[in-house]
Amino acid sequence: MTDYHVHIGQYHAVYYYADRVFSALRKAGVDEAWFSSTTSCLYCEERALYEGVRGEVRDALKAAAEIGIKAHPLYWVVPSVHFAKAVTVKQAMSETAYGGFKIHPFAQKWDLQDARTLALAKEIFSYAEAHEKRILIHCGDDEFEKPALFEPLIACHPRVTVQLAHCRPLKETLEMLKKYPNTVCDSAFASEETLLAIREAGFADRIRFGTDFPITHYFSERPNHDPTTDELMAWFSSTPAQSCTPQSSPPR
Repeated sequence: MTDYHVHIGQYHAVYYYADRVFSALRKAGVDEAWFSSTTSCLYCEERALYEGVRGEVRDALKAAAEIGIKAHPLYWVVPSVHFAKAVTVKQAMSETAYGGFKIHPFAQKWDLQDARTLALAKEIFSYAEAHEKRILIHCGDDEFEKPALFEPLIACHPRVTVQLAHCRPLKETLEMLKKYPNTVCDSAFASEETLLAIREAGFADRIRFGTDFPITHYFSERPNHDPTTDELMAWFSSTPAQSCTPQSSPPR
């Protein structure tokens, strides 16, 4: 089973170690995972942030190989890192075995009316298309995180698989699925009603399974310490509805 929406790294006051996350997923039956690091949401010196996340991803890939999970990291693009010239898109993708990109308009500002931001977004889509990389975009109900924000880029790069995380808003998700064959959506924090509506619209084959783990664990347990492997495994075993069934709304 493939989980298309997984995280590692710092999340609020706790840290989710990759080996612990992957061990819990493996026990739950996941043998392939697409992941990104929530440490990307920290605010610190741009080069230090880039190098820190790069180190996390490399360690995570080693852990995944030892555990027996086929792991695909996504490069979580932080615009300020690129504006500060801490790294280029080409350099980031060449230094680490990233399988694609993650764009999070809620965590970082993606104002495509701004020339620098638009240029960065165009560079990401062009690179993804040239190198067969996927792009995961966090989508939500606010104007600045709706999937239509990136519609011109999606339309201009039909060979790029674009994953619309959370299926939000449903109306716009359906519109994007209808208009662009290169779009898919994931079930992370999507309600059963939302997923049913997408299936009934004829797009069952465009839904990708995603747990958003361990964010689901965090909002369920509100841990005050770094969760251990045993705790994460026990959570999966004791709360299957939360670990394997999408929830009604994504975290902010």
